[in-house]
Amino acid sequence: MSRVLACAAFTGMAFAAASLGAWADTHRYEVAIDPTLERMTVHACFEGKAPQALVAETDGARFYLESLRMDGRALEADGDKIVLDAAPENACIDYAVKLDPAQGSTQTGGPETRRVGGSMLTSIGEWFWRAADGTASIELRFRLPPGVEVSTPWRRETDAQGRPVYLVGTTPANWPGVVAFGRLRLQDIEVPGAVLHVSLVSLGTPAYEEKFIKWIASAAHNAVQLYGRFPVGSVQVVVAPTPRGRGPVPWAYVSRGGGPAIHLFVTPNQALEAFESDWSLTHEMSHLFLPYVVSRDGWLYEGVPTYLQNTLMARGGATGTEEAWRRMHDGFELGERTAPGTSLARANERIAYGGMYRRVYWAGAALMLAADLDLRERTGGKQTLDMALEQFARCCNAQDRRWSAEEVIARLDELTGTTVFSEAVRNQFASDGFPDYEAVFARAGVKVDAGGVTFDASAPWAAGREALTQPAR
Repeated sequence: MSRVLACAAFTGMAFAAASLGAWADTHRYEVAIDPTLERMTVHACFEGKAPQALVAETDGARFYLESLRMDGRALEADGDKIVLDAAPENACIDYAVKLDPAQGSTQTGGPETRRVGGSMLTSIGEWFWRAADGTASIELRFRLPPGVEVSTPWRRETDAQGRPVYLVGTTPANWPGVVAFGRLRLQDIEVPGAVLHVSLVSLGTPAYEEKFIKWIASAAHNAVQLYGRFPVGSVQVVVAPTPRGRGPVPWAYVSRGGGPAIHLFVTPNQALEAFESDWSLTHEMSHLFLPYVVSRDGWLYEGVPTYLQNTLMARGGATGTEEAWRRMHDGFELGERTAPGTSLARANERIAYGGMYRRVYWAGAALMLAADLDLRERTGGKQTLDMALEQFARCCNAQDRRWSAEEVIARLDELTGTTVFSEAVRNQFASDGFPDYEAVFARAGVKVDAGGVTFDASAPWAAGREALTQPAR
């Protein structure tokens, strides 16, 4: 990213009041991308008083800085900060970044800078230095080489000159996210309540890419079945190939920095049917029914999507009802066999070790299945997890704070007017065993064996069971 742009480039930029919001000041960034996609130069101007310091999300981001200047004077990063407390009014800074793409052949973690074919996925925290206090509006514009497109999690608007401008919003500076540059296939998919901003990275011919567009639209249709609309109004979806891995989607994750985003690494030589029957994308979309939950509470932020992936795929027609229950039963068996005798609390602490995530994910899913069916029974179907999550989205699913599991569970109880969720959590965390999913299946009238899946219409929770796989009305 090669060129430093003058402050004058920002002169005369007019925006509608709705785009700017009620901010005290505006910080304007111009980011120029080098044709190699590995270097960028950033020109940032601060309206009024400059922030005391700029920060970047990634530890060690200062090592990617090649130069840093303010009004022609060289600066240095002070640890993880660029200190600007002596900056004059309306100051501008210029800095240059040399990216260091990941060298491993496969993605196995969250946002990182990685070259994929002729494109570059960049971790925002490696190059975007911004004010930490969140009191200013931040606008970004990109100067791109010919033929290069950009995908961001930020809201896109248009300035008075017709150029795209990206509004960073209020998510904290230390939340990770990805901006992609390259010869991307960009396409918006509209679903009830949302627009999915899709970016396909080096996946092949336009005709071949169409299957991924169809798959994403199909998974979004599944998610809409929970309560009739997608959980967030806008989401970045980035799909890139991976050279190896099991199944259609060897790796996927959700990020929240700059806004909700889903990142998928796929084995592209699979048939469309393999993707549509795979649970990965519906699972990742289901994360968005919850806010950003703190990392120590994996049983909730992974348990809810692991439960919903199965019921939503049945509601959307991606699987049959019997298949949904079989998948849940198989998952619960797998979780129970993993580290037997380990409590959910202990497994949650050790989620990153020895496949322990299987016990955490599926124990959380079993807990939510039991709570959902119990809630339906206690309230005669007047309250459900679907309804609680919809109300949560309307009142509380802000994109600028983290929640603890305790806070989420308390709010779900409050929204349903019950203590179902807190009781289920308290009872499970007092136990050393895996949730008793067999008892839940028995009450729901579900029998899974080598002969298949059968249902008992006279079971106590039969009505709730039937409703679990019915589309939203």
